[in-house]
Order: sequence, then C-alpha cells, then structure tokens
Amino acid sequence: MQIGLQTFTIRELLTPEKLSETFARIAGMGIHNLELAVDYLPMPFTLGTAKTVAVAAKENGLQIHSCQIKYPTSSKDIPLTIAYMQELGAQILTNSVIDLKLLALGGPGLRRYCGMLDQLKAELAPAGITLAHHNHHFEFKHVGGQSALLFMAENSSVDFAMDTYWTRRAGGDILSLLEALRGRVILMHLRDFAGKADCEIGRGDIPFKEILGAAAKADVQYGMIEQKTKTPIESVEISLQGVNHVI
Repeated sequence: MQIGLQTFTIRELLTPEKLSETFARIAGMGIHNLELAVDYLPMPFTLGTAKTVAVAAKENGLQIHSCQIKYPTSSKDIPLTIAYMQELGAQILTNSVIDLKLLALGGPGLRRYCGMLDQLKAELAPAGITLAHHNHHFEFKHVGGQSALLFMAENSSVDFAMDTYWTRRAGGDILSLLEALRGRVILMHLRDFAGKADCEIGRGDIPFKEILGAAAKADVQYGMIEQKTKTPIESVEISLQGVNHVI
C-alpha cells in the first residue's frame, strides 16, 4: 500500500497563490501521492483548475491518484468529470458522501442509491476510472439487519474507500470490515481517533500497526493521511511519523 495525503487536510493552503508552495512543503516531507478533495478546493470545478493543479503537482513530483468528489458534482457533467480526472492523471473517483435522504428511506432508498452508483461506475469505466464509495459514520445505520455499508456491498458493484476515523467513531470493526470487503477496499483514509474528534496518527486509539498490515494483505492500494486540523502542516508531519513508525 502506498502512503499519501488527502488534501482535505491542507485545503485552506491550496489557493492559486499558495498551491505550488504548499505542494513543495508536502513533497519535502517525502509524500508523493495525493487524493484531491475536489469539493473543498478553493477553486472552481473546471478543466482550467485541473490543469493548474496538475502543473503544480508535476513541478513538485506529486502524483494525484484519486479525486474525492460528491455525487451531485461528479454526476452532473460526466464528460467534465472524466476530463478533469484525466488532466490530473487520477484513476480513482472516491464518492464523497452517501445521500442521506435516500438512506433515511431504508432498504428501498439505499437500493436506489446503489443503482445510481452503479450507473456512475458504468459511465466512468470506459475512461479507465474506478469508482469507490467513501464512508462516514452514516453507513453504520442498520438496514435490512446489517450495516448500510455491508448492504451497499451486497447491492452494488462499486469499490470502497474506508475511513478509519469514521468507522471507529461509528463503532465499526476496521479489521473485520477489511476482511469482509477483501478485494473491494482500494483506498483508505488514515485518521486516528480521540474522543469524538480525529487526531494525528499515533495520538489516538486506532491500532494502525494491525490495520496497515491487514490493509496490505487485502490489497488496499493507497492509504491517504487525513485530518480536520487547524495546524495542517504540523499535523501531517506528525501523522507521517506515526505511519512510518508502524510500517
């Protein structure tokens, strides 16, 4: 599994004026893989933005493997979504958040949502783009006698981007889920857990040594460090040290 950074962590530092400087600081830490949090980028969802980000990434030796995009954004203009990702060289589209209105309808609503994701997956596939659904704690609501996450696994063909913090916060067993979804978790968001907040890796109670070992056995391709933090550069450095300590 390749370690990288989810840019939600550094979103406020990715203005056009600060973009290249911020990427240089990230590369200077030894991070070379990114997942771009598109909806939190302080630039519009346009091909011009993709070109700007692609140039800055290339200049600093960074590779953007994945784009995390909310369904209303990605599905509104499929040709633009594909062109945007191709400009960046990204092969994975991480579906950012579940439709809570459909989830509230239980099984019928969730089946409808699964159908929507399968349709999006089919539209992206000819361009060589894989679709993976990213979980929050919402996916641990019970639907049909099981978690909504496992319900989605049974009723859709999409892959998954497992978030360690949201899974732990919901009471989910990360190790068991990696086994249950073996072969379908292609990306992980690596965030530690302290109370109800996320924190730097190594400063919470998530057993990352066991999780990273299990992720490697489950063929997870990327582990992207992420955190909601007021000190993004410092937090990334601490989390990177935490990951390197247990690898």
